[in-house]
Amino acid sequence: MKVIFLDIDGILNVMATNRDQYGDIFRTEFVSNLARIVRETGAKIVISSAWRMSGLEVMREMWLKRGLAGEVIDVTPVIPPIEEGKCVFKKVRGMEIMKWVLDEVTPAMKPFSYVILDDDTDMLDSQLPYFLQCSELKDEDAVHGYGLTKRITERAIEILNS
Repeated sequence: MKVIFLDIDGILNVMATNRDQYGDIFRTEFVSNLARIVRETGAKIVISSAWRMSGLEVMREMWLKRGLAGEVIDVTPVIPPIEEGKCVFKKVRGMEIMKWVLDEVTPAMKPFSYVILDDDTDMLDSQLPYFLQCSELKDEDAVHGYGLTKRITERAIEILNS
């Protein structure tokens, strides 16, 4: 199985100008790039974005109603970074992704490959080969330095298909 761990803000949602019942409408060029990744790899989507707080069913409904490519199979768990006033985890998003992999990947899903599309850098060292940072970009289709550009799309396809 192939999985895209997908953040939304800074990846698909960059400088939105329109909204619907779910929130900001995603940029069409970045939605097209995600569709290409899904089409060329057969990857499924796990939402790792703060948008997951709306719940898996809302994410699936939004995907369907907006006509977005791919199948949203899950959302990552929420690991609170603070307990009793102390920061417990420094790389929260990476920990949440690791927990999902440990809890959800079964022998039937092997071989398993993944890519992380995010604009933040709070990934674990072991995840760095699979992490594509979608911010501070110098790319022809980056918008103000953010987004799922063609170059990142091509790299994600390479990672998932290798």
